Amino acid sequence: MTHAVIVDVDGTLAEFHPTKVHEWVLGPAKQWDPFFAYMAEAPVIEPVARLVKLLKAQGQQIVICSGRPDTHRDHTHEWLTRNAIPFDAMYLRPDGHDHVDDEAVKEALLNTMREDGFEPWLVLDDRDAVVAQWRALGLTCLQCAPGDF
Repeated sequence: MTHAVIVDVDGTLAEFHPTKVHEWVLGPAKQWDPFFAYMAEAPVIEPVARLVKLLKAQGQQIVICSGRPDTHRDHTHEWLTRNAIPFDAMYLRPDGHDHVDDEAVKEALLNTMREDGFEPWLVLDDRDAVVAQWRALGLTCLQCAPGDF
């Protein structure tokens, strides 16, 4: 098993304003194209990026885990690379799972991470419901922003 730190993207590494994007991604019908067009230029949340870089420099495996769909993996990879965010693996929402809550998506992704040999010990995330789920699953989760949405 490889010790790892799980890191969310939107609202954790990338500035995310729920009031601006809610119509695209916070309802049951997702509209990913306008969301990614908007988020492509999202500024980095510097303190979290700095923490991720420090953890990576310490030898931690960085595992990106996002509710973004796997069909848009390239957008996420490009944003992380352009902003010099180190990562060792990326786990995203499976295609066709837009109707599934982020908490359930991330729980399933955690199981896949473990099957792949990662043993997460720390999570960085922002959304209240997801933070509560990580904690219910026995992980320490640092909530880096208000996430009542």
